Amino acid sequence: MTHYEQAKAHLANRRAAEMAEYLDGRLHMAHYDESTFARSLLLVAELHGMSHVAQQCGLSSESMQRQLNGTRPLYFDSVLGVMRALGIQLRVEASA
Repeated sequence: MTHYEQAKAHLANRRAAEMAEYLDGRLHMAHYDESTFARSLLLVAELHGMSHVAQQCGLSSESMQRQLNGTRPLYFDSVLGVMRALGIQLRVEASA
């Protein structure tokens, strides 16, 4: 792996960690609901590149934005698809 490829991989890992931390923080907020989570996913998808995320989910950018704008129900398969495209994953833990 070249130095450039190593630097690019490191940056991608750091961005994924930052997105995961942002979403995790939002999930732990009081009064956080489905539409707010959808909008949080929309924000990180836009920052990552909506066209890439939508393509990974098999949708157009416009369709992906409509699914994540918080006005329609958020489907679990959409959540998983976006997270895969962003290079992050959900984790379940026992509540404190």
